[in-house]
Amino acid sequence: MSTISIQTEDSRSPKHRYRAIAGGRQYFGATMGQALDALTADWGGAVPEAAILIQRFEPDEFFTEAQQFRKQELMSRRAKLSPAERAELEAILDAELDATVARTDRLVR
Repeated sequence: MSTISIQTEDSRSPKHRYRAIAGGRQYFGATMGQALDALTADWGGAVPEAAILIQRFEPDEFFTEAQQFRKQELMSRRAKLSPAERAELEAILDAELDATVARTDRLVR
């Protein structure tokens, strides 16, 4: 299953307010839906099963402020990361997904 992450951009342009990311693909839009639509349009008729994460950017007991800061730092330089930094970023993104699952589990109970 693919994971799609939708993030708010710090851009001053309302045209590129949100970024939808899945694997090596990333697309922008003025709304979350536009960014997601652009991403899925690229897949054509072969849209894989996917989980969509809408990031809150607020620290909690599942994903700390330090983890958020490091993720943002690595994401801002993602085109120039070393292999070790890429692995670290992947681990942080996995931890963020785990945090989302934990939050969802707490809500369901």
